[in-house]
Amino acid sequence: TPYLNTQERAFAFLAFGKIAHKTKDSDITASIKSNGKEISKFSGKNLTITDNALLNSKITIETTGKGQLYYFWMTKGLTNDGSFKQEDSYLRARKTFYNRWGQQVDLNNIKQNDLITVKISLQSATGTYVENVVITDILPAGFEIENDRIRATASQTWIKDQAKPEHEDMRDDRINLYVTATSTITNYYYTVRAVSPGIFKMGPVMADAMYNEEYHSYNGAGIVKISK
Repeated sequence: TPYLNTQERAFAFLAFGKIAHKTKDSDITASIKSNGKEISKFSGKNLTITDNALLNSKITIETTGKGQLYYFWMTKGLTNDGSFKQEDSYLRARKTFYNRWGQQVDLNNIKQNDLITVKISLQSATGTYVENVVITDILPAGFEIENDRIRATASQTWIKDQAKPEHEDMRDDRINLYVTATSTITNYYYTVRAVSPGIFKMGPVMADAMYNEEYHSYNGAGIVKISK
C-alpha cells in the first residue's frame, strides 16, 4: 500500500524532529547564480525565486558555512505553440460529445445555442483500484456549463450508464470530478451550451491520482468551431 499507517507516521515525525535538532546550529548561506551571475542570496530564511533569469540558464548554488541546504525546482506553464503530451499512465480518460438525442457531435460544425452533452469515460488501464482520482475538464471559451440544478442529462433517456462522482466541483471554466478508477469503464456526463461564435482551442480531459502523480491520463484536445 502507498499509504503510511499510524506507527509509520509517528516514526516519520520523530525523524523530522531529529533532523531539526541536527540542523539547529546551522549557519549556512548560499549564492544562487544564473550563467555565473548572482541573482539571489540565501541567508537562513525561506527563499523563493521566480526571476526570468532562471529560464534556459545554467543554475549553480554556492554555499558557505556549516549545515545542509535544501532546495526544490518546479516549472509550469504552456508551450509557445499550444502543444501538449497525450498519454495514459495507469489511467485511461476519454471524452466524447453528443447532442440532446444521443448522436455524436462534429466539433467543427456546432451552432450557437446548441446544447451538448459531454461524456467522460475513466478506466484503470492496469485493472488496479485507484482511489482519489480527480478528473478535470477545462472548457473551450465558447462553451458554458449548464446550470447543474436543471440536470439537463436527466431528460436525455438515451443515457443509461451515468455514474455519480464522489464529489463534483463545477466552475465557470471547468468541471472537477472526484472519483475512483477501476477495471470497469465508468462514464460521467455533464451538459454545456455553445454560447459564443468563433474558433476555440480545447484542452485535454485530465485524470490525476491526487497522491501519486505517476497515475494520470491526458487526452482529447482539439479545436471547436461555433457558428451563428
